[in-house]
Amino acid sequence: MSTEQAGTLPIVGGKKAFATFEHPLGPLTASEIVESGRLIRTQWPANTDIQFKVITLSEPKKADLAEFLVAERAGKQTPQVERRSLVVYYLRNTVSGPI
Repeated sequence: MSTEQAGTLPIVGGKKAFATFEHPLGPLTASEIVESGRLIRTQWPANTDIQFKVITLSEPKKADLAEFLVAERAGKQTPQVERRSLVVYYLRNTVSGPI
């Protein structure tokens, strides 16, 4: 079983691939989940059989989140906080650990 950070959202044409604003603690959108899976698949050969167990939000650093929440509560423009996903998956038909 592997657990990886899928990374940040890709930049496309100077903008993030997902144009809608998401709260830093909000659940991943369907698009973010699909993109996370795609990013993991690109790290393995094309014929690798991957079973995804979990794709969820990896919470941002406390310092980044604190700045966002202070601005949000004050009704000010909020800073952009990087959203990352946590991905847990298996490579099917592989053996791990002692036999």
